[in-house]
Amino acid sequence: MEIVVFENGSKSKLIAVLVEDNGNERELVRTDKGRDDLLNQIDEMNLSHLTVEFK
Repeated sequence: MEIVVFENGSKSKLIAVLVEDNGNERELVRTDKGRDDLLNQIDEMNLSHLTVEFK
């Protein structure tokens, strides 16, 4: 599994999607407060051990 982050418009609007090994995708979180806030939210979900890829 990995987490893919997409920029929605400006770089401050981010959407994190959990991508499972079988290709299924599930939205985890959205933020307009930037990368640090997004990474903190992922950490709070205890998912910081997963690879995070920014696209």
